[in-house]
This record gives sequence, structure tokens and C-alpha cells, in this order.
Amino acid sequence: MGMRGCTAVRAGLLLLAGQLGFMPPGAAQETDVEALFQEGMQALEDERLQSAREAFQTILSIEPTLHRARLELAVAYYRMLDYQQAEELARQVLEDPATPPQVRVTITAFLAQVAADRARFNRRHTWRASLAFGAMHDSNVNVGPSSELLADNIRLLPGATERSNNALFLQPGLSHTYNPGVRLDLGEQVASLLWQSQLSLYHREYHDEDDFNLGVTTFSTGPALVVLQRWRAGLNLTLDHIRLGGDDLALFSTLQPYVTWQFDGGEFTLDAAWSHRRYEQAIDADREGDYAAFGATLARFFLNRRLSLQAGLHYLDFDADAPRWTYDGPEFMLAAAYRAWPRGRLYARAVQRNLDYDGTFPPFGEARDERERRLVLGFTHRFARGWLDDWRMTGEYNRVLNRSNVGLFEYSRSQVSLTFRRDFEL
Repeated sequence: MGMRGCTAVRAGLLLLAGQLGFMPPGAAQETDVEALFQEGMQALEDERLQSAREAFQTILSIEPTLHRARLELAVAYYRMLDYQQAEELARQVLEDPATPPQVRVTITAFLAQVAADRARFNRRHTWRASLAFGAMHDSNVNVGPSSELLADNIRLLPGATERSNNALFLQPGLSHTYNPGVRLDLGEQVASLLWQSQLSLYHREYHDEDDFNLGVTTFSTGPALVVLQRWRAGLNLTLDHIRLGGDDLALFSTLQPYVTWQFDGGEFTLDAAWSHRRYEQAIDADREGDYAAFGATLARFFLNRRLSLQAGLHYLDFDADAPRWTYDGPEFMLAAAYRAWPRGRLYARAVQRNLDYDGTFPPFGEARDERERRLVLGFTHRFARGWLDDWRMTGEYNRVLNRSNVGLFEYSRSQVSLTFRRDFEL
């Protein structure tokens, strides 16, 4: 809710509020008030908002005219998303004729920030649309659909040779955020409750290989709790309907909880996924089953957040109807992103999966043991002028290398794509 935008304003309040000084109480009382003030300031620094509020309220009960404490109490209420209280306290100081002019300027800027964030918080519905389109080259169309959604359920055609082809793709989307205006007191912090929903339609059309045209309709919805600059958590229900070559292929129903803790210079995420995978074609009936994944990701930020590094570890388990499609194993991930120019960044991601399958695969007479390595290199650039204003261009190279003790499932694949995307607020 605009916390970064208010950082400079809050710093100005702190510096200028010192000029308001203390009223002349007795020496012992002044010592107590100063100690309480330092306790409140430390609580604000540590994001212990309830403790900060109590400290500044106690000071004002002792010294009702101490505007220095009143301004910091306004900041505490602002961080607690109580914009009405923050505004009332700041206005009391602003309307005092004894308030110095330089303090008035900073308070006016603070009130403008409060008003803007209050308007956003009171906005119950936010709609956004998106449009993405582009072109790609695929070195191995025959391996079947390839995405993070389908990577561990590739459909290979026995006896087919590797074929390359070009494709065009289109992906419109629509998202909705519902803000009920609810503030939840959670210990020292205050969380805001949101409900977020998304719908996207993806279609990839190959030039010559119509049997591998891919369509994915995705709908997700679920609640989220957000504590600014501290943590966020959510629970998403996602439905993915997949078509391949013009025919219905599968419906995946997935439940995805997550929680992310933010700390100085980084964040740490725990997440999981439980999915039921139902296939529509008789040839895929044995591949139906339940998929589960859980793990953690650590992200660190450097160079004033221009550079980010990530490392993740997840465990995957798929319990299919037929043992030959049932597998489990770890997934390792390393990623980096760098803001190389004002409106653009470079990124890279490497993922390795080591999967052990339970049942033997006829006619080979042995269970599959596979190692998949995936490398993604790319860049994004946001245009800021002309007819492409606010459009983002993404260029990406995706390389997959799958090694298996069963020759049918050993393959390599490269995809190069160029995407243009823009978001629209409705």
C-alpha cells in the first residue's frame, strides 16, 4: 500500500519532528518520556507495530501536546493500514500554529500519501487484462507439448523421428482482485486480505505439425494474506484444461498453498502442490493419477535489488494408475536476474530433475531412471515511447536434455521464442 513511496516522507517526519522538541516536564518525567520514545522508535524499526502504537499512546497520555510522538504514532497507524487514524493525528500537528513551516511541508506530503493509499485500500474490485503474442522455433516438435505444466508428462510418439518447426502463439488473459477492506491483527503486524482470480487462454499453432498444436485454458482463484514488508501467504485452486492437436488431452486440478517471508536483502518461500491429473484419451488412461510437490526457494537481492539470485529444492511424487508412469525424485533450481538497463533485464534459470519410475516399461523390461536438465536464458525490455509504449518484449532460449535408461524417452529439444506482452487496467 505504497510503503516504499512513503519511506522518504516518513524519514522527513522523523528528522523534522525532532525540531518540535519536548515540553518542559520535570526531569524524571522527561527521562521516562524519552525512554518510551526510544522504545517506540525501535519497535517501528523492528516492525513491531502494536508495541510502537502502545509506546507513543503512553507518551501522549503523559504529554498530550508532544507532536513529535503524535507524528510517529501516525506513522504506526499508517503501517497498520488504519488510514483514518493516521490522517487525524497528522492533521492535528499540521493545524497547530506552532508547527514550523518545514514540518508542515513534510506532513502535507505524508497526508497526500495516506490519501492515495486509502483510496487504493477502499477500492473493492480491480480488473486487469493482458495480451501476449509471439513466434517461436521448436527443434523437436515430436516430443509433444513442453511447458512447466507438462514437462514430467511428455507424450512421445514411438518410432517417430525428430522434427523441427516454427509456430505462432497467442495468450489473452484477465485477472480480478477483490479487496474486502479487512484488516487482521496478527500479533505485532496487521495483514490485509485479498482474493485473487485469473483466467488465461494459450494457443500455439505450428506451421506444418498440426498434430502438436497446443491449447491450455487456465483458471485460478484463491485468498491471500499480505503483511507489508514482512510476509505474504496464499492458497490457490488452479484448473488447467489442455488440448493437443485439436483434441482434448487432460484436465489438471491443483491446490497450491505458499508462504513467503521477507527479510533484509531477500525472501524465503515454502510452497506445495497437490494435483489430480485426468486424461481424456484411452491411450493415456494409465497415466491418470495424483501429483504432489513440496519444497523451498531462497532469493537474495544485491546492488540495490538490481541483481537477484535464487536457489530452490523440491520433491516430486506422481502416483499414476499404472506403475510404469509412477515416479518420484528431487528437483533442483538455480536462477539469476539482472537489471542491465533502465527498462530491461537479463535472466537465466537452470533446473534438474532426477526421476525414478516404479514399474517396468514394456517391451524394455526395466523401470525408467531419468535425469532431465532444463536451461532457460532470456531478456525482457519494456518500451516507454511510441506505439509500443508499455509493451514488454521477451526473448527466450529454452534447452531441454533428457537422459534415460529407456531409449524411447531420451531426447533433446531447443526452443527460441520472441514474445510481446502488455497489461491493461480496466
